[in-house]
Amino acid sequence: MHRHSVIFVREMEQQLTGSGCCGRLEGDFLGCAGERVFPERRAGMEAMGPLYRALHARYGDTIDLEVIDPRNAIALGLLLLRDFRRFRVGFGEAWRTLTRLPVQALVLDGRLVARGAWPAADEVIGVLEGSTPARPRVGAPV
Repeated sequence: MHRHSVIFVREMEQQLTGSGCCGRLEGDFLGCAGERVFPERRAGMEAMGPLYRALHARYGDTIDLEVIDPRNAIALGLLLLRDFRRFRVGFGEAWRTLTRLPVQALVLDGRLVARGAWPAADEVIGVLEGSTPARPRVGAPV
């Protein structure tokens, strides 16, 4: 049995600061007046935090938690292909995951389970423990 895989797909503000994919500026990128330049990215990060921490606190190192920027297509593609193969995701479901993957999403064991908004931790835990079916949840962007 393989360890569960949870992929958090979300933009990282550092990727937008002109630093390219191989090198990022560290920390928050602030404007001249000290305001955040990419507040919507920060809102998505902060909204994802409780879910990430809840999963890490419950499962620790017994689960693979990955956070990846959707513009890092090579790494995201390789992670998804690994999970499609590892969890025997059918071609149709794999195709739906690949074609419906937005800027902000949650993929569990190679299956898209949330788009646009982060689900509650208990929903994700229910899917991971088999008490809730993995149906794609579509929400408004955070």
